[in-house]
Amino acid sequence: MRDYLDAWKMMRIPAKRMTFRLHQPTIAGIDVLVQTGLAPSRNALIEALVDQALRVHRRHEREAQTEKVYREAFRDPAYVAEQQEVIRAFAAADA
Repeated sequence: MRDYLDAWKMMRIPAKRMTFRLHQPTIAGIDVLVQTGLAPSRNALIEALVDQALRVHRRHEREAQTEKVYREAFRDPAYVAEQQEVIRAFAAADA
């Protein structure tokens, strides 16, 4: 997370003020994470956590798209035949 925070400092992206209503346990959790040194400030922590969640979300989207492409490919008899040939070739090489 520190690499992420350092990258933000170097980029100097303008920040926009926002106001949120959070439950007290969430605020306490944020404060604990900042006090233990995970981030230098509440703002930095929130930015890092949102960025992390966004990276995970994008990765899941890519994985879902890849899965869709493979499902479609395996409906194509020519692709299936080609894959079976590759499997046979590797099996022969491994024997």
